[in-house]
Amino acid sequence: MTGPLETPAILIRQEELLSTPLALDVDSGLLDVAGRRVRPAVVWVRHGSACALMAQTKPAGSMNPLRAESWSGFLRQVAATADAALPGGTVVGPGQLAQARRLGVRTPRTVVTNDVPAGARAVGAPTLVVKTPDFRLFEPDRRNWKAVLPSVVGREAVEQGPGPAPGGAGERPVVVQEYVPHARELRVYHLDGGICAFEVHKPGPSSPMTDPDSVTVTRVDCPPPAAEAVRTLCTAWNLRYGAFDLLVSDTGEAVFLEANPDGDWLWFERKARWHGVSFMAAVMVRALFVRSTS
Repeated sequence: MTGPLETPAILIRQEELLSTPLALDVDSGLLDVAGRRVRPAVVWVRHGSACALMAQTKPAGSMNPLRAESWSGFLRQVAATADAALPGGTVVGPGQLAQARRLGVRTPRTVVTNDVPAGARAVGAPTLVVKTPDFRLFEPDRRNWKAVLPSVVGREAVEQGPGPAPGGAGERPVVVQEYVPHARELRVYHLDGGICAFEVHKPGPSSPMTDPDSVTVTRVDCPPPAAEAVRTLCTAWNLRYGAFDLLVSDTGEAVFLEANPDGDWLWFERKARWHGVSFMAAVMVRALFVRSTS
């Protein structure tokens, strides 16, 4: 059961995948979970890509590429049998920015490249952000994070560099992005039409990973321009759930950075000492379950 709403639920954690007997009858849509047969009404798959499964499965190295892709495909098939699947459909990665811009949402100038000095020249902004999106998901060993932490750097310093740039780039593509001066930074959660927002204050872009105690998170009412941007994108992408990172400019304009369809919320809730996202997630799943089974 999911909390006080008592929605019938089966939770299969990633570490339980390899030890849980599972079988999906494609014709009937019935899922057998360790001898218990159920018909999935709502399926929420989180971090189900082959790369994420390979990186996160323990012990390290126990999930090879074939096994990871097989499990990822199985999870996609289970989700396809349900009346409601989460998080929904969206392009993942910097391609979101191009789509958002076409929908009238402001985004920073962005280049994806393995030549950071050239990327800095293409972006043309005086100050840049260099980052590897979602690196924590695909690099579970914190000892290796130092080489991929996001950084704010001046364009001139990057352009005069030897090639490999801050963050250890050079051997792989990274995001080189215009740094947008802003009055506020927001993490906004969209849950089947509902909106929850947190305001984030941090000394630098890597602070949540390197010095989490220096980061403050406050539950706030979502500014209307930010809420409008989130709803516009979720409608266009058929996205029931998403964790959005946005900036608010000095003039109040919302600037979209990225949407993570698998974004976690517990860390933000603990920092803010407010657990409304968890409650709204339970309400969302319950509403989808009732709608699917009515």
